[in-house]
Amino acid sequence: MIGRPLGQGGFGTVYLARQVDLERDVAVKVDNRVLAGDRDRERFLREARAAARLSGHPNVVNVYGAGVAGDGRPYIVMELCTGGSLADLVERQGAVGYARVVEVGAQLAGALAHAHASGILHRDIKPGNILVNGFGAVKLADFGLAAITDAHSDSATVTVGALSPGFAAPEVFAHTAPTRAGDIYSLGATLYALATGRRPREVPWPAADLDSLVAALRAPVAPIEGAPPALNAALLNALDGDPARRTPSAEQLRDELEGLRVVRPLPAPEAARRRGRGWAVAGVLAVPLLVAAGFFGRGLFVGDPQVPAAGPPAVASSAPALPKGWVECAGAGYCVQDKCYGGIVNIADVDIRASPVDCAGEHSWQAFAAVPRPAGTEGSTATQLGELPEVAAACSAENMAARTLPGRSTAGWKRELLPSDAAVLCLAAPEAGEPEGSAFTGR
Repeated sequence: MIGRPLGQGGFGTVYLARQVDLERDVAVKVDNRVLAGDRDRERFLREARAAARLSGHPNVVNVYGAGVAGDGRPYIVMELCTGGSLADLVERQGAVGYARVVEVGAQLAGALAHAHASGILHRDIKPGNILVNGFGAVKLADFGLAAITDAHSDSATVTVGALSPGFAAPEVFAHTAPTRAGDIYSLGATLYALATGRRPREVPWPAADLDSLVAALRAPVAPIEGAPPALNAALLNALDGDPARRTPSAEQLRDELEGLRVVRPLPAPEAARRRGRGWAVAGVLAVPLLVAAGFFGRGLFVGDPQVPAAGPPAVASSAPALPKGWVECAGAGYCVQDKCYGGIVNIADVDIRASPVDCAGEHSWQAFAAVPRPAGTEGSTATQLGELPEVAAACSAENMAARTLPGRSTAGWKRELLPSDAAVLCLAAPEAGEPEGSAFTGR
């Protein structure tokens, strides 16, 4: 039973409706455009069914049904989100705090990664298509309706208009096929708007002339004033105008934002139990230094730090000369005993983190050497640390080979640095597959 309109956009209207058999309120989105032929109708229903398979994700709007009305207009029956959209939120209060942007961004990037892994593109991510339910959870909506754009692909105006020029990737204006990179750009643009109250690029549409359109699409995106440098790095990489240099996956964008989420202090007993196992935030550079170093145009790769437990500053104690697990041995730096990690996340070569795991289980990276972090390197990037003589010697291929256990081969293994506030670990991993057990001596 269809009720009153809840909202109206350029191409459709959302109605409040009652699902009588289940006695619940739902939302029905009815598109204004008509799917003329059976082929277009089947394409829409196929994508709507695919979108419904994403419904179990906590940050995707649940789809309950879809169809085509007698007059050819497609509709989707979906979860009722009473909190409006992120577009409504920005219109009401303007920009939101960076912690909220990070929280929302990590959740939405996770939802997008789930969709991409299922072979589904969204094609129209924007603040108006991200809804908030009655519990405050953000939900990515309108996957199925993206198919309607395909049915009108003979009209450039309709196609680009349907994809919201202010949030569409620049390559869309060249009428390229939809890609995952386009979705990543649109999510980056949405988060940028959430953090600033404005779009990253103001694209005139319809464009008065080709020159003004090209100039708008090539305009650099300004870093967000006052935002954490690592957040700027994550968003500006997602907003790179060249899809080949853009953040390569929604999983990576999710991991970068996850690394910026605020960790609430644990109760004292739990904090004591986990001390030394948490993540430590690496030092960060000012935004101008990141720009000067060229990090905003680079793809971001993975790494992991270790965070000191919450509480008062540590008091000097009679700690042993070497950290636990470090052993003096031949060669540069120290040997380390059974330190293995999963995937590593490197945010702009500044904030690097990795999750420690048991070397006897599944892991990707192993530490083969360690050195105390040189004094005066608090703001240094991993690249700069790797150029220091003591770090370069410890993390060299020669030192890795010397630390390899008899009967094992680490020839051709890739190497990475894992800095923390106090140390730099030298990690290694095979180019393909996962190593079995520890490949390096701990003494």
